[in-house]
Amino acid sequence: MGGGEVRLRELSRIYSEAGGELKEFEKFGGEFEVGARITYEKRVTEADVALFGLVSGDLNPLHFDEEAASRTRFGGRVAHGMLTTSLVSAAVARIPGTVVLLEDGFRYTAPVRIGDTVRVEGVITEKEKNRYRIEVKCWVGEKKVAEGYVKVLVW
Repeated sequence: MGGGEVRLRELSRIYSEAGGELKEFEKFGGEFEVGARITYEKRVTEADVALFGLVSGDLNPLHFDEEAASRTRFGGRVAHGMLTTSLVSAAVARIPGTVVLLEDGFRYTAPVRIGDTVRVEGVITEKEKNRYRIEVKCWVGEKKVAEGYVKVLVW
C-alpha cells in the first residue's frame, strides 16, 4: 500500500469526525451508450464547504459569514457553486473504465445550502469512439440548482 492510500484513510477519518459524509466509491455496471443515465447523490455538509474553501482558496464571506451572507439576495450562507458541480465529477468517475474529464460547462440556477442533498442526474447524449458527452442537471429536491454538460474520455 502506497503512502497516498494511508494518508487518504487518515484524512477520511478526520473528514468524517468533522461531520463530512463519506460515500462508498463503486463503479456503475453495464455498457454505456447514448441514452444511458447516471445518478449520484450527496448531502453538502459544513465540513464540505470549509474544506472546499480551504482547498480552492475561495473564502468568500458568502460561504462562511452568516451575517454578511444574510445581507445578500440569498439571505444567508450558501455552498460554493463549484462544490455543487464537483459532484458531477463524482458521478462520471463511476462510469466503467478509467474516466478522464476533458471539458465542462455549467449554469447555476439556484443556491445550495449547507445540509441540502444534491442529486446529480446525467444522460449520455453523444458517443464517438471512447469520448462521451453527458448532459447533467443538479437538483435539491424538485429544484434545479445547476445544469450543463461534461465531455469525458473513457479507457
